[in-house]
Amino acid sequence: WPLIVVGAGHIGSAVANYSGFAERGFRVVAVFDNNPARVGEWAGTHTIYAMNDLKAIVEKYKVRHAMLTVPAEAAQAVAEQVIAVGIKAILNYAPTTLAVPIGVHVEYIDPVLHLQRMTYYL
Repeated sequence: WPLIVVGAGHIGSAVANYSGFAERGFRVVAVFDNNPARVGEWAGTHTIYAMNDLKAIVEKYKVRHAMLTVPAEAAQAVAEQVIAVGIKAILNYAPTTLAVPIGVHVEYIDPVLHLQRMTYYL
């Protein structure tokens, strides 16, 4: 399954280059960022694309999965952008709940929440 990563900061770059995805049938085909200074740079082995290239890449690779590694205040707008070009499954690293249409599935990863759960058991 081809997937994209939106947000080329520390988390996005680390996620994009995680080798465990391939073992389970997922392949990062592109990394995107809205910072013009980052476009054309590398996130590990992936060139960072501008958000303007989103539709073309999603169509070219028939992408249906996206990982959002953007700040919470940008997550909803970015989710709307990826949904508009055909993404149907989102893995959201931002600590915020997304409003998405029926037919789009969202999973959340919130490290603070997991740390709080672990701390409870200590």
